Amino acid sequence: MKIFALILSIVVFFGAGYFLITDFRFSLELNYLIYMSLLVILMLICIVNILFNYPFLIIKRKKITSIIYNSYSSKRILNKEFDQQYGML
Repeated sequence: MKIFALILSIVVFFGAGYFLITDFRFSLELNYLIYMSLLVILMLICIVNILFNYPFLIIKRKKITSIIYNSYSSKRILNKEFDQQYGML
């Protein structure tokens, strides 16, 4: 679901940017100022959403967990050469 929100944010960001660029003109009409401010606010919301969901774009490395058993454990991996060298037998 977060990946969908990330993709949707990116699409809406570019869409709002397109309309902001194409409709830009120097005007002091109230409706135009409200429209432009809403486009800017929408783009800022998209930027915040992209920043929150950005870690899903990074490929996560597989974490290798190694289980180490002590010499007294019955589940430990037996290594006769190691045991002879350090006197665990």
